Amino acid sequence: MKNKSTFIALGGVLIICIFSFVSAKNLVNNDNNNQYYAKPNEEMTAKISAITKENGKIIITTINNPVEYCLKTTKSMPSKNSLCWNKIENNKIELSYIKYKTYYVWIKDTDGRVSERTIINND
Repeated sequence: MKNKSTFIALGGVLIICIFSFVSAKNLVNNDNNNQYYAKPNEEMTAKISAITKENGKIIITTINNPVEYCLKTTKSMPSKNSLCWNKIENNKIELSYIKYKTYYVWIKDTDGRVSERTIINND
């Protein structure tokens, strides 16, 4: 019985070590990342020109042909490979929303720069 509980304890410690290593590896900055965020003095080629709400939808209008947008309910900036990135068609995005929920939106320009977040409050 003592060998069985020792085996289970060591197995648990091994699993925790592997999980910690994988988590830490994913959190460390990857130098091969070729995407970057727009710096304060750097001009983005794409911009959000208007955000309106009509018929239960958020309508985001953009200028200068941004490539993709990301809409989230959390403040954290999306990563290069995030699943939240979606293509923008005809400089317009129409999205359903939940009332009283705050959304954050980012756009990416043709050079791969990501804008600062824009906050959309749904009061």
